[in-house]
Amino acid sequence: MEIKIHQCENVSDLREIILAHYHLCLEDLEQLKKSELGDPWTCTHMESCISILKDIKEKKEKILICGDYDCDGICATAILCKAFEACQIEYGFYIPKRIEEGYGLHVDVLEKALLKGYRNIITVDNGVRSIEAMKFVKDHQMRLIISDHHTFEMDQIDCDCLIHPFLADDTFHNCCGAGMALQIARCLIPDNKEIVALAALATIADSMPVTRENRNIIRKGIEYLNEGSMPALHALKNKPQDTFNIKMMSYTIIPKINSMGRLSDRVNVNNAVRYLLLKDQNAILNVARQINKINDLRKEMSGEMEKIANGEIKNVPFEVIASHDFHEGIVGLVASKMASAHHRPFLVLSELENEYKGSMRSVEGFDLIRYFSDFDRFERFGGHAQAAGVTIKKENLEALRNYIDTHEMIYEENKILECEYALEQAFSIQTVMEYMELAPFGNGFEEILFYIENIQIRDKISLANGKYYKVISTSGIEYLFFHPSLIPLIQDGMNIIGKVSLNEYRGQLHICIVVEDVIMENMYVQ
Repeated sequence: MEIKIHQCENVSDLREIILAHYHLCLEDLEQLKKSELGDPWTCTHMESCISILKDIKEKKEKILICGDYDCDGICATAILCKAFEACQIEYGFYIPKRIEEGYGLHVDVLEKALLKGYRNIITVDNGVRSIEAMKFVKDHQMRLIISDHHTFEMDQIDCDCLIHPFLADDTFHNCCGAGMALQIARCLIPDNKEIVALAALATIADSMPVTRENRNIIRKGIEYLNEGSMPALHALKNKPQDTFNIKMMSYTIIPKINSMGRLSDRVNVNNAVRYLLLKDQNAILNVARQINKINDLRKEMSGEMEKIANGEIKNVPFEVIASHDFHEGIVGLVASKMASAHHRPFLVLSELENEYKGSMRSVEGFDLIRYFSDFDRFERFGGHAQAAGVTIKKENLEALRNYIDTHEMIYEENKILECEYALEQAFSIQTVMEYMELAPFGNGFEEILFYIENIQIRDKISLANGKYYKVISTSGIEYLFFHPSLIPLIQDGMNIIGKVSLNEYRGQLHICIVVEDVIMENMYVQ
């Protein structure tokens, strides 16, 4: 990976470094700290959508919310449930079982809905690819609102109303399923904090770009959560005193919600929605304990699967690992961890009766969709450059292995690592606090990587029995080393690349830099 170091005029002024890195002026900097949500009524077809919902209420009809089994789909479903309940629109909801039914709006669900008196359907986080379901709705003179964020072909859409970020202006262009459900809900209940908190969780879970409306949703949602909104999410914290932020939500709350969808043979994912709608604190705490147990089971199962996968590695450029011991709902997690640990693409397959179902994960620079564009033996194949889900018949697995063995793996050019040169004196409690006010950071608005030269060590402290190290420089800045390969490189005068934050210990704030790399020689600074 190529490293490119930028240097602004004053490398001891953190504000100037920030402005140069993000190509901002002072006015832009202040604007980034604001978090006003956009106007949902500007979304294309929104007036039509709300008109249909009001008509349903006036005619005392009922509507079925059809969601998806990941955190985005679960939160999106809960958002509309809260909005419809507040507006006294009679509703039901259904999320399909991941393993038994799979993704999307299914005709058999619509048939059952019709028998139960539902003539109105609204999807969240799915629907644009459910061609057969659209035809069923039309044939049976039902009404269908599709709310989704996945790619689609306009000539395949046949519904009464489509709410989609691609049809909205730039403000909403990168919203996830729950982000679009939030826009519908805000037209019905404009000042509800819980629906914003749920949309924030989903936006983080789907790794959406932290720009425009997504940025506002995350900022507002985290603010509301830290004020006490959504007790059901608070009950899923590891420690009561934990503060909501992107990292905590990504590693603590989101995996617990997702575990309900992954283990559909052990738990009904619709109970995740019911949990998010609970108001009684005792009931919340009781169900939270059950969700924690499900997540513990998921972690135990994925750990066992990783052990099996590690034992099957062939040390080839693209690993394909299949086993009847692999759980279909967890293969994606295992593929992701294996690809990350071994720095090459992995396909992990769960062996079923007549076929394999699985998930593949790639690494930087290798496009899965492009690579498999000439392979026609998949029963199902979909996803994006870095991750894809597959179904393949057993008799075609060998053909897949042969394809991988005989087709060249072409990697794109190395990614350039953009860093900002800074002196240690640029970092003070005040300046780092100002920088942290720009959060949330994430896809599309990443944290700055700082390049710092000639660090003089005052103290070196072993953490977790030598697994990690903390280095305190003579200027008092703490450098944390979490990568085992970097620990032997710790020495006086070293140059590092890292991300800065503030760490609170016993009521005192400390400047902390998590080290991403150690550079053994001075870099050329531009």
